[in-house]
Amino acid sequence: MAEKRTSIPSDLAQELVKIIRLLAMSGKKNFKKYLYDPFIYAGWEKEKSHSALAASKMIDKIQEDSNNPSYLHTLPHQCKRLISRAIIESLSALGDSCIFFLEKIQESGSIAASPEALEFIAVLEKPLKEFEKVTSSNNEKLFEDSIKNFSKEELKSAFEPVKLDGTRQKVYLDTEVHTLYQQILSAAKVNNLVRCKKLLSRYIINYSDSETYSEQEVDNLLDALGKREVGFKETLRDSLAIELYFSITKGILEGNAKKAIQGIRKYAHIFEGDPNTKYYYEIDSLERKLYGIIQAKDLMKELRKGV
Repeated sequence: MAEKRTSIPSDLAQELVKIIRLLAMSGKKNFKKYLYDPFIYAGWEKEKSHSALAASKMIDKIQEDSNNPSYLHTLPHQCKRLISRAIIESLSALGDSCIFFLEKIQESGSIAASPEALEFIAVLEKPLKEFEKVTSSNNEKLFEDSIKNFSKEELKSAFEPVKLDGTRQKVYLDTEVHTLYQQILSAAKVNNLVRCKKLLSRYIINYSDSETYSEQEVDNLLDALGKREVGFKETLRDSLAIELYFSITKGILEGNAKKAIQGIRKYAHIFEGDPNTKYYYEIDSLERKLYGIIQAKDLMKELRKGV
């Protein structure tokens, strides 16, 4: 028998945010089936808020209250009322409201452990994971079909390392990296570990394969943050895997195979073939299809020269 959940893991909330964003790309029919209908069946529309505020205004109000510690205990109930309001307003409002609640779950342990959050995820998790599974199966075929039609030049372009055209572009990139790294340090100083995780994910994904990446500083920072919060490194790894998997999936759904290929290569670079990494088997399957087609086009030697 599965152990009863007492709190919502941050990585699960992050994952569900990404699935909702993909769901929004898949059309009204899927959005209704996998997001709207589950809340109707669970009776959440019966929990109608007495407030005349639109969902967007309720989000603003809850956000304002979240800055005041004395209101923290009221936020889960307010978020449930928000969802109930959004259900009768529009599908767009429902998507935005669900994402807002999921983000609040990531920000606060007390919200993540609230009865409202546990009930919310109990309604949401199963249908969204079902949609994710369907999407994953379709993605393999979409991805394979896309890269089969790639010319040699297009495949080479997807594998080319980022080349900086002149000093001005390099100075801009150096400045961008420095600014982002300083933001990470600032968040660490005030112990905002949620912001640290988001910024570090962005920094590692964007720059870990560039000359400007400060690997030693990142390792030192991870060691320090790991002492403040047990499991921080593992949580960050999960966050990186989630971000990359959904970036790859988004690229496939948008018909942007180049973006998907670059995401697959970043995943391989960061996790170095570790089968214990989140989404390893899904991305490994896409990577195998990619290299199978590269071999069929007899491009392996040429691509290795450019990498």
